[in-house]
This record gives sequence, structure tokens and C-alpha cells, in this order.
Amino acid sequence: MAVVSYQLALAATPKRLSDVYGVGTVPCSELDIPYVELFMQAEAADFYLGTNANVSTTTYGAKVLVTGQQLGSGTLGPFLFGRFRLSDFWAVGTGATVHIIGVPA
Repeated sequence: MAVVSYQLALAATPKRLSDVYGVGTVPCSELDIPYVELFMQAEAADFYLGTNANVSTTTYGAKVLVTGQQLGSGTLGPFLFGRFRLSDFWAVGTGATVHIIGVPA
């Protein structure tokens, strides 16, 4: 499978990155494919990344800044052993849009 790209508009409440698939709040296993690497960029505002629905502007795993729009400002991977899915991550950021490029496994 070729490299894929998505955009997800964020808000003050956490969203699962797999919401980009447009199938509701429960990830669809058919669309929620494994990735070996993800690149993320913030547009319009910073966003915060976490691994559960409790992610917030004060409790997060990583902060992706809107400044410094270079590719890989929010890079995960490459992972040679083990994979991850968009449904593994949650993001929050009022007014932010997260741009995602994924390298499928």
C-alpha cells in the first residue's frame, strides 16, 4: 500500500486520530491499518497528543507546535518491530488541524 495522508480538525475535547476514517467513535478494523511511521504537522494552533481520551493541554505525551512547519515536527517511528494504528492515539487542540502522513506496514 502507498503512503497515505489525512487531515483532522481538532477541538477542545479529545479526538481519536482514527476519526479521519469517518466511521464514528469506534475504530473500524478494516480501515484502521497498522503503520510503521507517522509524520504529523499542526496547522493554525498547537495540538497535544496522547494515548487515551484523557489527553489535555496539561496531561499529554507530546506537544506538536504550529511553529516550525518542517516535515516531521511530530514524527513517530520508524518501527522495525511492532506497529501502531491511528486508533492508538488521541489529540486535542482548539482551532488546530493535524495533518498526517502515514507509512503503512
